[in-house]
Amino acid sequence: MGYRAIDKEFEELIVIQKSKFITTLVPILSQEDAQEKLNIIKKKYSDATHNCYAYISSENAIEQRFSDDGEPQGTAGVPILEVLKKKGVYMTLCVVTRYFGGIKLGANGLIGAYSSCAASAIDKAEIVEYKFSNDIEVDIDYSIYKKVQEAIEKNDGQVTNVEYGNSVKLRCIIPIENYDMAKESVINITSGQAKIEIKNTKYNKFVEAKK
Repeated sequence: MGYRAIDKEFEELIVIQKSKFITTLVPILSQEDAQEKLNIIKKKYSDATHNCYAYISSENAIEQRFSDDGEPQGTAGVPILEVLKKKGVYMTLCVVTRYFGGIKLGANGLIGAYSSCAASAIDKAEIVEYKFSNDIEVDIDYSIYKKVQEAIEKNDGQVTNVEYGNSVKLRCIIPIENYDMAKESVINITSGQAKIEIKNTKYNKFVEAKK
């Protein structure tokens, strides 16, 4: 259970039938944040023919907004939104700015242009994954902490911090559906001696392992 999101702002220019399409992707925290960032982009491209957009501003995809900004109804905002939904990219604002080049694209041409621009930008931008997960702290002995770390990672968890003292404290995030299995593994490895504390349960960012 989770979603994908843009990690940092990304921009791409594509020319279609002499019209310039500039796609801007921005990570957002809320609907209010999306509107503020949208206003900044609109101001940046205030001389453009259209600033069409869509965004999903909730982790469960309930909050959605879109606009054709003067393009024929249904040819820009909805196609952009559908790309976000299809690719599972939430908490993200996508603005496709158009500078008209003199050639009319027609309804189908516009739908294709706005969809392809949004999809191309998402495919090239840096994407991170958020999973509904437990953020836990595990207090263990030095001699077995590597085995515990391996057990966490085997259950799709990630170690986010290691604190060394009289014992080792691992801070980890584990997808909620894998937590019970991971906890059982840690208990078995430590013969029940590990101290496991859930700090919070929410959508946490999982970093893709470097190849």
